[in-house]
Amino acid sequence: MTPESVESLMAEIDAEDQPDFGGIGIGEVEARRLMANHFCEIDSRLAEHGMSAEARLEIMAAIAAHTMVENMLLYVERLRSVPAQADFRDWMQRHGLA
Repeated sequence: MTPESVESLMAEIDAEDQPDFGGIGIGEVEARRLMANHFCEIDSRLAEHGMSAEARLEIMAAIAAHTMVENMLLYVERLRSVPAQADFRDWMQRHGLA
């Protein structure tokens, strides 16, 4: 795993679901590079502490899942603050999000 390979994979993911960088002082390339370097640094430190590749992968998956939960919470808060159609509000309530 290298920062470049992680950045490349992130770019492929971003092509499908582009993040909105409007209004912040960092561009998409810089953001990808920052996070790719960060993940590779975490992986390197874990390896230095003798963790196996499988254990490091599990930790990376946990970090990614945690980040996805945080992202979901941000979106739910955003959705709660905008008017929505009744069927969408009903769906949110059924899933405990409203």
